[in-house]
Amino acid sequence: MLEEIVSHTLCSQRGLEVAGSLRNIDGLPRKVARARPDVVVLGQDDPSLVAALLEQSPRLKVIAVVEEGQDSWLYGLSPDRTRLGALSPSSLVGAVQRADGLGHESDWWNR
Repeated sequence: MLEEIVSHTLCSQRGLEVAGSLRNIDGLPRKVARARPDVVVLGQDDPSLVAALLEQSPRLKVIAVVEEGQDSWLYGLSPDRTRLGALSPSSLVGAVQRADGLGHESDWWNR
């Protein structure tokens, strides 16, 4: 259900495109390498997966949405992550559009 809401919300915005979705994250690094997206939205907070994606694609931004949108994180190579908190459709769009404003919580990056 959350995947459908996120896809619909993003696809309804001019200038944003959903390049695809995956049920199994095992294929995500390969898909990201092929598609070269600017932003990836995950349905879970998985710092090790995010770290692997950012090592592979350093300019990538990753938004992790957890608990039915009640919490979310923005990751990018700084190495910082920013807590976004609860997401509404408009705040999700804003987070994707502003995916370069990162905070200062770097303890998630343990490489």
